[in-house]
Amino acid sequence: MKYIAKTNEPEALANFKAQANEDWHPSYEELRGQDKQQLHHHLITEQGHICCYCGERIVQADSHIEHFQPQTDYRHLELDYFNLLASCQQKIPKKHPIHCGMGKSDWFDEELLVSPLIGDCADFFEYTDIGEILPTRRIDKAVAATETIERLRLNIPKLQAGREGVIDSFYDEPNFLSSLSDDEIDKLIHYYSCTDEEGQHQPYCQVIIYLLKQEKMYRNHLGD
Repeated sequence: MKYIAKTNEPEALANFKAQANEDWHPSYEELRGQDKQQLHHHLITEQGHICCYCGERIVQADSHIEHFQPQTDYRHLELDYFNLLASCQQKIPKKHPIHCGMGKSDWFDEELLVSPLIGDCADFFEYTDIGEILPTRRIDKAVAATETIERLRLNIPKLQAGREGVIDSFYDEPNFLSSLSDDEIDKLIHYYSCTDEEGQHQPYCQVIIYLLKQEKMYRNHLGD
């Protein structure tokens, strides 16, 4: 999971909500057409074209607008821009595994669901060389991480394979990480933390950032 820094809400959403009057109160159900499409596009752009939960590449045709706190229990937040994210999956073929926002559905627990809107969300998770996502070993974060992984189904074979593929292509030669200088590691962390010229993050960039930071920690430990 990678931190999402929210920006200002798009003009289309602001204008839609501004139409509220004594006889009409705007609702998410009534947000349609170009206004909804512009909101969806804005969210994807804001996230660097990756899913708010798993980090895989998303496009508008195969993603959906996700309510972090679900509409069923938080109707007052249904048009709150800071409750809206872009999550993978939209039209799901038969027997295709659901995950992330679709897997989460209407579940929400403030204490147990790790939010991509908090600055340290990445610290809740660890990754193995075969793409498995694990809860951190930090006691204060492990319970929420475990529940989030399970509820969002972040360890299904599809996602694990996606992460493993990114790791395999990153390790283009044996002992690649250990061959890097500290300065090269810092530059790579910066590269994977930022979007490219087209405003896109690398898919599953949070996994590579984690591996790079682990290498730095290992070196610092050896130097102590």
